[in-house]
Amino acid sequence: MRKVVLVGGATGREHAIAKQFYEQGYELSAILWAENEYVKKYCNGKYLRIDLNKVEEVFEAIKEIKPDYVMIGQGEVIQRGLCDLLKEVNIPYIGPTKKLAQLEGSKTFCRNLLEEIDDSLNPKHRDFYEISKELEDYINDFSTKIVVKCDGVITGPRVRIYENNQKDEAIKNAKNWLEQYGHIIVEEFINGHEVAIMSYTDGKSLVHTPVFKNHKRIGENNTGENTSGMGTITGKECFPYISETAIEKMHEITEKVMKVITEKYNEKYMGSLYGEFLVSEDDVKVIEYNCRFGNPSMMNILAIMKISFPELCEHILNGTINELDNIFDEESVSLSAYVVPKDYTVNKDYVGTEVDFSEVDEDIFYCGNMNYENGKFYLKNSRAFAVCIKEKNISAARKRVYGELEKVKGNIYYRKDIGEVLA
Repeated sequence: MRKVVLVGGATGREHAIAKQFYEQGYELSAILWAENEYVKKYCNGKYLRIDLNKVEEVFEAIKEIKPDYVMIGQGEVIQRGLCDLLKEVNIPYIGPTKKLAQLEGSKTFCRNLLEEIDDSLNPKHRDFYEISKELEDYINDFSTKIVVKCDGVITGPRVRIYENNQKDEAIKNAKNWLEQYGHIIVEEFINGHEVAIMSYTDGKSLVHTPVFKNHKRIGENNTGENTSGMGTITGKECFPYISETAIEKMHEITEKVMKVITEKYNEKYMGSLYGEFLVSEDDVKVIEYNCRFGNPSMMNILAIMKISFPELCEHILNGTINELDNIFDEESVSLSAYVVPKDYTVNKDYVGTEVDFSEVDEDIFYCGNMNYENGKFYLKNSRAFAVCIKEKNISAARKRVYGELEKVKGNIYYRKDIGEVLA
């Protein structure tokens, strides 16, 4: 029996991944930053809750378990160098080293790398390291919406978008982040369709997922604060406005990114490159790259995979990903929606209240970040759980997902427009 350790958060992503390892007969251990009762259920090895900021502690726990390999589903622990530590003691892992993970860990690193490839992939942007009149003048000169990004990984939203008449708020937020973190980027807002592709690599070859859309904004019609994702949709009929030329360009950009970054540091990039793009007809620009396995889109990708996720992992580790072909069901639609506390991002009035999802079909339910006491679940100030399905078309997918969510009892909120407005 193959022994694997899953390192990650406490989201539906970890639940979905853990379930597949369990079903494929692996001895699964998990190290998560918060409790997840469903992941715990699938662990026939060790189940540990460790602060993932404490990378050395995570590393020591992995050494004790002595796994065949480690699957890392969470970006921040990669950026803190877990893969580097595992490399030193010859424990196989799926994820990039700390140097390569700068692609996600630093917005400036990503922009500079893209500039080496083709600067037209970047929007107009500028780095700031201190509060200055130049910062205010730069923001005030914009005629478009304004995007303010914190360069490094922080708790909570790392990107904020402001209307052109909200320049004072953009400046205030920029100054606040500079005081706290010391480095921001200000970018122009580019109109276009925001979509993503995950690409899996063994350091030599890549396989690309179908296009998907992660709905980050808390509110319907893409309004309100950014989140890690309120739901995702994927499937051929979902993106009639994305041309084959644009899809090929997204593939080519990611392949060039992997080539340049691996040559730059003479290290193999192994795992996932999660590219987010802005597409306008055949023109493609890069929003960002992540080094993790989706957020919450991994659930949707697993739903349409024709092979198991552990099988994909084995090909990554063996350097044989080029042998894989036709691994996604691109004719179906997969749709997910996340449940959060009512008034999420606004206040915490409903945090700590009970949520009852006992009537939801467990086969399509994915547990996120909740408290569990005496057989009951309670909301935390985070994404509580998701429902994710595969169906033959968008209409059937929406009917199934929202039919299940109507069964949930509690002070909850979820976006009701996932898959409704496709453009």
